[in-house]
Amino acid sequence: MSKVKISAAKAAAVYAEVPGVLRALSSELENTRTKLARANIKLAGYQERERIEKIAHQMGTKGIQSSHEDRVDLIKRAHANGKNLDVIEEAVELTVRDGSFAKLAESPGNGGGHSQLEAYLLDGISE
Repeated sequence: MSKVKISAAKAAAVYAEVPGVLRALSSELENTRTKLARANIKLAGYQERERIEKIAHQMGTKGIQSSHEDRVDLIKRAHANGKNLDVIEEAVELTVRDGSFAKLAESPGNGGGHSQLEAYLLDGISE
């Protein structure tokens, strides 16, 4: 590689431009970071909305009788009041299809005069 010699005047001219170029690059970097932060906030909002929609759909498949919009609104309000979406989602997963836990307790059991719930709770316990 051959060395290229430049005059002191040319070097001084290049060095004089460096602070301005660095300031411009720094400003551009800061603008890019701001845009990225805004995009991440928007993305988090979309992801949260999608997750709430998914939970509301699961509630519908479990037989929770209300409109999809009402379920979405209910979840949004609960989340805004500090309820964790993980907890809400788990509660929906644990909900008995087409009814409440009470219906499970009222259903006829497998014998012994116990409901299915009682049989489940008493399983492994000798009477």
